[in-house]
Amino acid sequence: MRPFYIIKNKYGFYSVSFVNQTTGKRTAWKSMHTADYSEAMLIASTWYKDGSPSEQARTALRISKQENKSSGIDVEKLISRLSDSEAKLLYIELAAKFGASIPVLNTTPTPVVEAAPVVEEPAPKKKVAVVHKKNALADSGLLPEDVAQKVYEPLNPDCTIKLCEFLRNFWTPEKSEYIQNKRAHKKSIGDYHCKEMRGMVDRYWLPFFGEEFTVGELSEQYLEDFLQELANFRGLKGATINHARTCGATGLKWLKNKGVIRSNPMANVEAFSKSDATARGIPSEKEIKQLYELDWDNEVMYLAFNLSAFSGLRPGEISGLQVRDIDFDNDLITIRHSWHRTGFLKSTKTNLIRKVPVAHNIIIRLLAQAQRCPNANEESFVFWSKANDYNPFLPQYYDDGFFDALHKIGVSEEERKERNIDFYSLRHFCATYLANMTDMRNVQAILGHTTPAMTKHYADHMTDEHFNSIREIFELCRDNILQNVA
Repeated sequence: MRPFYIIKNKYGFYSVSFVNQTTGKRTAWKSMHTADYSEAMLIASTWYKDGSPSEQARTALRISKQENKSSGIDVEKLISRLSDSEAKLLYIELAAKFGASIPVLNTTPTPVVEAAPVVEEPAPKKKVAVVHKKNALADSGLLPEDVAQKVYEPLNPDCTIKLCEFLRNFWTPEKSEYIQNKRAHKKSIGDYHCKEMRGMVDRYWLPFFGEEFTVGELSEQYLEDFLQELANFRGLKGATINHARTCGATGLKWLKNKGVIRSNPMANVEAFSKSDATARGIPSEKEIKQLYELDWDNEVMYLAFNLSAFSGLRPGEISGLQVRDIDFDNDLITIRHSWHRTGFLKSTKTNLIRKVPVAHNIIIRLLAQAQRCPNANEESFVFWSKANDYNPFLPQYYDDGFFDALHKIGVSEEERKERNIDFYSLRHFCATYLANMTDMRNVQAILGHTTPAMTKHYADHMTDEHFNSIREIFELCRDNILQNVA
């Protein structure tokens, strides 16, 4: 984790934000009153080691006040009565008396940073934040210095659009022609997805490129350096890096298609492999039993847990469940849709419909949960959101509730992360347990975890006898877990 980040403000001066190495939280941006990158890095390093001047001053003032109380001298009152000339004379006398204990007085007044005056022709912008990358490439010896510098030459020098400002607006629906056009053509781009993309700009793009870096200054090498920093210094996984890459790649491709830029600098920048993803862990039978017997204070989470652990539903399928999908007479639910994490209803993963047997007491509680919705009807969602009862909870909502439940049964956050357990792990548990109890073809047909052709083949031939057989297996699995696990 990097100890600090620096950016350049619109007046050309650098600011720094420090990162707590334990919590990962960052401090507010603090100006270093310098427009020189090397000097800014030196100042930031010094402040990180010794504390910023304001922190040093507060410490010195606190010590001074404590000493004043013991001496009986009201130093603050004395200082307030001094004129400028008297204060300077007193400072010189104190320095003469205490020698090196007091730093030499700097008579040069501290420059006041004011807003830059408006000029008709602004000075050419200087590349910031990644200048050291050029030096690293040249010093590596892989390329001669003159060649190493050329790979950073702008691909679209005439484009003066500020990069991060453009990306923020590009992912803001009310400002984005791209998003408005997609929605006009009935293509789903949810507000949640847009919010995620804007977050990528602020968390990753801005600290690297700064506010003033333009689209025209980009080159493939700049973007390669950016993605490498996310991997090497931020320690991000390949999937997250690719998400950040997509954030910029979509906007740059749009600019190229609109003719705003001649060359798309992201076109030849490769995505990262996702092979570094950690295998998802699975709760033990003992933990499943503890979760089942837990006194859940959230009915939504209790029902979601049961549907995933004992019926194998995906999180999106749970959110997409509607009242019309519940068959009370036969204790079945029909999986027709899935609610996407960015906020829209889509088809299931295999684009096919399947039926799943569910315990009768869960069917009753699902209907009761659905009826609590102020606008309950056949097409309303069972897991409706209190924030907007016309929409369900987002699939990622269940993770937080599941993590709380794990904590209650003694699985710490550190252990959970180490084992890589999340809400989706419940579906994996269901699939693994059922595979030991019945024919794999039945498991595939119920879980929808097959190729579309196989799912259709088995789903078309599922009879009442098959459903009753699967229901008995589900109940047997649940009974075995609840009764036989110590």
